[in-house]
Amino acid sequence: MNYLPFGKQSVLILSDSHGRCFEPTTITPYYCVKTYSISGLQWINKFDKKLCLFSLIQQDPYPSLINSTSYILFIVGTNSVRTLPATEVINQLDHILEILYSQYVHLSNGKIIITTCIPCLKPSKRFPTISLLKNNIDNYNQLLLTLSRKHKFFYLDLQVTIDWLGYDLIHIHYKYRHHFSNLILHYIDSLNVNQRLNDNVQYRSQEAIARRNKIRNQKLKHIQQFFTLAREVHPVWSYAHLKHFLKLNGLRFGSISINSHNRLQIRFNHCMDMTYVDQALPVNIFDWKNFHQWFQ
Repeated sequence: MNYLPFGKQSVLILSDSHGRCFEPTTITPYYCVKTYSISGLQWINKFDKKLCLFSLIQQDPYPSLINSTSYILFIVGTNSVRTLPATEVINQLDHILEILYSQYVHLSNGKIIITTCIPCLKPSKRFPTISLLKNNIDNYNQLLLTLSRKHKFFYLDLQVTIDWLGYDLIHIHYKYRHHFSNLILHYIDSLNVNQRLNDNVQYRSQEAIARRNKIRNQKLKHIQQFFTLAREVHPVWSYAHLKHFLKLNGLRFGSISINSHNRLQIRFNHCMDMTYVDQALPVNIFDWKNFHQWFQ
C-alpha cells in the first residue's frame, strides 16, 4: 500500500506525452502529485482504447486513484484537436465530465483542473495547414473556458508560447520542460495556499498570526511571479485610480506596480483570476481617453 506523506493531499495528473515533463511522483509544499503520462492520449479514441481517456478512467488502476485523490488535473487535448473539430472534442469532454461527476461526487466541488491545449505547429490530415490547426486550437480553448463555467472546473490557461516547442513542433523542448512542470506545480500549490494559511487562525496568538501572515505574504509573492499581466498605462493613472478601477469592475488581483516605462504589472494569486482579467481588459484600457471617461 502507498501512503501519502504526512499532511499532504494528493493530486492526480492524467496526461498525454506532455506529462513526461513531470516525475512520476512529485512532493510539493502542500501536495503529493502523481503523474500518469500516455503518449497519444485523446479524450475519446474510437479506434484504440489504450489511447482513450474515457475508457482508461473506467479501468484499473484509475478508478481507485480518482476515488482517493483530492484533485485531478488533465493535460489532454493536443491529439484530439489535431484530428477533430473543436466543437466535437468539447462535446466529448462534456460527456466525460458528466460521467466523472456522477461516479465521483467529491470531484463536483471544484476538484477538476483542465489545461488549455498547448500550441502545436504540426499539421495533420484533418488540418493540413498551420493556420487551420491554430484556429481549431484557439476555438477549443475558448469553448473549454465556456465549458468550465457549466461544469465548474478550474480552467488552467498555460499561456505557453511557440518558443517552448521542440523540433517536432508538438512537444515541449527539453530546455523548457522544467519551466513547464514548475508552472503547473506552482499552480497546484496556489490552490491550497489561502486555505492552509488561514486554518484555525482564531486559536492563534497575535505573534503567531503575524508570523503566519508574513509566511502567507511571502508565498503569495512567489506564486504571483507566475501569474502576471502587463498593460500600458498613461501617467495620468495613479495607483489609487488603478486599484479603484479594478475593484469597481469586480476584477480580483493580488498586487500591482508600474515600472519606469509606464507599464502596469498586475499580479494574481490564481491563474483563473488572471485569465478572466486578461479577457476583461483591452490593451488600451489605461490610456488617457479612458481615464477621463471614468474619472472626469
